Amino acid sequence: MDVAHVALWVSDVDRAIEFYEALGLERTWSFEMDGVENIYLGDEHGELQLKHDPDRTTPIAPGRADVDHVALTVDDLDATVERAVEAGGTVVTDPLTVEAADAYVAFVEDPEGYTLEFIESL
Repeated sequence: MDVAHVALWVSDVDRAIEFYEALGLERTWSFEMDGVENIYLGDEHGELQLKHDPDRTTPIAPGRADVDHVALTVDDLDATVERAVEAGGTVVTDPLTVEAADAYVAFVEDPEGYTLEFIESL
């Protein structure tokens, strides 16, 4: 079994696309169904699906109580964190080494409020 994608609701689809493209993901495909835009961004390892309903009246609440984080592997953690901040992200946890996971990690909140964990293998 492979994980196909993770779907995230966004309130500003253009801002979300710009943010994830700045991190190196490319728009792969999209479709509209029942008035909801579905945009996929990814690379050879997987995809994120951005869902946008321009008529949605309830707020999007990506709090960590329900979705703690989305983990993404990266080749250069420090450069990725820098790109994320330049694209509108906010550092939640500065880069640190997690010996038990043999990884260098950082947590960044995207412009929508979702927490992303960037992981660079050591």
